[in-house]
Amino acid sequence: MKKFLSMLLSGVLIFSLASCGGEKSFDATAIFHDLMETPGVFSGGLEEVDQATACALYGIDEATVTGCLVYMANATSADELAIFTLSDEDAAQTAAKQLGYRVEDQKESLADYLPGETSKLEGAIVETRGNSVLLLICSDYDAAKAVLEK
Repeated sequence: MKKFLSMLLSGVLIFSLASCGGEKSFDATAIFHDLMETPGVFSGGLEEVDQATACALYGIDEATVTGCLVYMANATSADELAIFTLSDEDAAQTAAKQLGYRVEDQKESLADYLPGETSKLEGAIVETRGNSVLLLICSDYDAAKAVLEK
């Protein structure tokens, strides 16, 4: 009887851990606030981009997006912060690929136009957490990583 109860409790524990196993999504508002408050992360002001424009720009299917926070610098900087919450983890993986393509496109575009900004693109962060994905292009990646690791 003791073995049966031990096995039963072990099974319940395993299933309870499996049900909680999903990685927590990005808290877009907190990350944005913390990055903006950290000196030197961005080299200039950022402007908000609406969801429809952001989805079109990044090539992300808007039907899979449940929320987003996207900010971009003006024409004199490569700085970007994009956080998308998507319908599921598969959609997040697809969006992450699209964000990676964006970085590669920007490398080509800015090589002649803003060559001093291309070094930022070398350190670009594209990260997926659960059903969300983040793109960060900034001036100080060490400070930005400290914010993301909180």
